[in-house]
Amino acid sequence: MVRHYRRFQWPPKANLDRAVQCAKAAFRGWSATPYEQRRRAVLAFADAIEENYTGFRELLTLEQGKPIPQATAEMDNTISWMRGMADLQLPEEVAHDDDSHTVITRYVPLGVVGAIVPWNFPMMLATGKIAPALLTGNVIIVKPLPFTPYGGLKVVELAQSFIPPGVVQSLSGDDSLGPWMTSHPDLDKISFTGSTATGKRVLRSASDTLKRVTLEL
Repeated sequence: MVRHYRRFQWPPKANLDRAVQCAKAAFRGWSATPYEQRRRAVLAFADAIEENYTGFRELLTLEQGKPIPQATAEMDNTISWMRGMADLQLPEEVAHDDDSHTVITRYVPLGVVGAIVPWNFPMMLATGKIAPALLTGNVIIVKPLPFTPYGGLKVVELAQSFIPPGVVQSLSGDDSLGPWMTSHPDLDKISFTGSTATGKRVLRSASDTLKRVTLEL
């Protein structure tokens, strides 16, 4: 007997489209939220990670394979990074001012950010992308690597207690998910950490829609 197998992709692309739609809807409210309120939310999120420190450290050891001292260092850096970024301000700068006109430089939110996180520092690099996105009034969809997805999913689940719905989301999937994100017309920025070879593909894919791109290679 001959068996025919159908190859499934997970998650379906519709899941990404739905997440982006939710993010775009949430962006309207979050981008208008005062900076100090966004900052308090990020700090509360960091406090909650610290309260769940042992559980996240054990998760790193079980899923990623770090020895306890290295997992401890990653958790310490995760919390200190988030709190450190929350100390950064977004000041307006008067570039020119005279009787005829005034020129002011200010930071404004971009929109929906796609964060692609590798396997080696899944907690630190996920939150290292989430915190600055939230502080600057953006919304974010995190894609952890398929080999270490659980930490990213759990940390985003924890964020739901402090951040409005749709502002922080996470999707886990196979190798098809990353290209869908980098080419998606409604994602405004990609933050990628990974190999140089993959980074080149990310840049080529994102160029079709002129996305902002940050690469850590």
